[in-house]
Amino acid sequence: MNETRNLGRRIIAAILGVVLMDGAVRAAVPTPSIIITNLPAYGSTTSNLSGYIQNADPTTNAVIVFIYVAGAWYSKPSCASQLTSIQADGSWTADITTSSSDKTATEIAAFLVPANYNLPCVNGDSALNIPTQALAVVYANRSNPSARQFNFSGYHWWVRTSAGNLAGPGPNYFSDSTNNAWLDAQGALHLKITYTNSTWQCVEVISERNFGYGQYRFTVNAPVNTLDASAVLGLFTWSNDSAYNDREIDVEFSRWNYAFGTNYVGDYAVSPYNPGQVLRLSLPAGITNSTHSFIWQSNNVAFQGLDGNFDPAPPAGNILQTWSCSHGIPPAGGEQVHINLWLNKGNPPVNGQPVEVVISNFTYVPLGLPPPAQLGQPTGLPESPVQLRLDGQSDWHYQMQVSSNLSNWTPIGTILATNSSISCYSLPTLLQFSDSNPASLSPRFYRALTEP
Repeated sequence: MNETRNLGRRIIAAILGVVLMDGAVRAAVPTPSIIITNLPAYGSTTSNLSGYIQNADPTTNAVIVFIYVAGAWYSKPSCASQLTSIQADGSWTADITTSSSDKTATEIAAFLVPANYNLPCVNGDSALNIPTQALAVVYANRSNPSARQFNFSGYHWWVRTSAGNLAGPGPNYFSDSTNNAWLDAQGALHLKITYTNSTWQCVEVISERNFGYGQYRFTVNAPVNTLDASAVLGLFTWSNDSAYNDREIDVEFSRWNYAFGTNYVGDYAVSPYNPGQVLRLSLPAGITNSTHSFIWQSNNVAFQGLDGNFDPAPPAGNILQTWSCSHGIPPAGGEQVHINLWLNKGNPPVNGQPVEVVISNFTYVPLGLPPPAQLGQPTGLPESPVQLRLDGQSDWHYQMQVSSNLSNWTPIGTILATNSSISCYSLPTLLQFSDSNPASLSPRFYRALTEP
């Protein structure tokens, strides 16, 4: 295992089903959880929300469900029937389309609560507080299928449009045109502010799903310290819930027309930007490729900026900035990842030219250490692609490697164990991987490494 430690990874390796572990894994104490197994499609009125609970007594607990539609939260199925009963096997089902507009809900929340829960109904509220009685919570997001969508960095995203109207932030006009957001041949995301039809068109892409606590990493292939003084690049989480300041955790690059001085290039922040919740940034000249991340925990958000691509153990000289915030930390729930490029106060670029930024990668990594990945017996005939079965954990990246001698290992691909819009991320995931060039080595051994 020494050579794997030299890769700078927390390794959980599996070679043909034999588990090798780097460090001890202790069994977690079971805690109550709630899972969504059926999320009705956007626009559907014929399907119910359903799921199940774990590690809780179905006879003494219940589920409460809320939807976010047309800018407000509502209890479902109704105010007269807030509690959804749990069956003996732990399953539950709730009707979330009891009125005509409910089919356009973009966010759904379900909380596991004691059966004697008795708080006021939520009926058109802008805030959805998580009750102290909640034993577990789960959120899921839905996007309008008519929105322009694509896959980037292994996740599903949709492109926002303001349909020719001014909208925040800015205000600006937001376009979903392929001139404003596109992927290049290497899979990198290009965002561009363009001048079209006599207006400046800005751009914003939004993850289809929410992620929760964990590490969020963005690799920016752009000299952010020379970004046009009117432009703003935002890399952040956001939910539709004023109770927690929209769960906004920001990596933001802008010189705000030099409002904070000529050396200022952006900030790390936890909304609402109170003292102790924002760090003003300055970066060395010549930075053209940088990775900015934050680790979100229940009581802290730790930010880091690196020169170049992500490194779990970066040389000191590559660390551009570190900062930790412990004030106003929101609980996870319903937040999506937003990446946007827009104009401060809607003012045109100072140089009058379009503004373009490239985001080469986004990665989410859960907190903690996952169970070991396990490989099943490879299948396939000689000289044909070898099929590998991997039992992994949702939301982790696994690097597949091949060797002929169990000493020298060669990476042959990376797979991500998720892209679901449903928040059942703690479940094991069955993955398939194909080695398209099996004749390159003989004999062949395979293993999977959990990437940091």
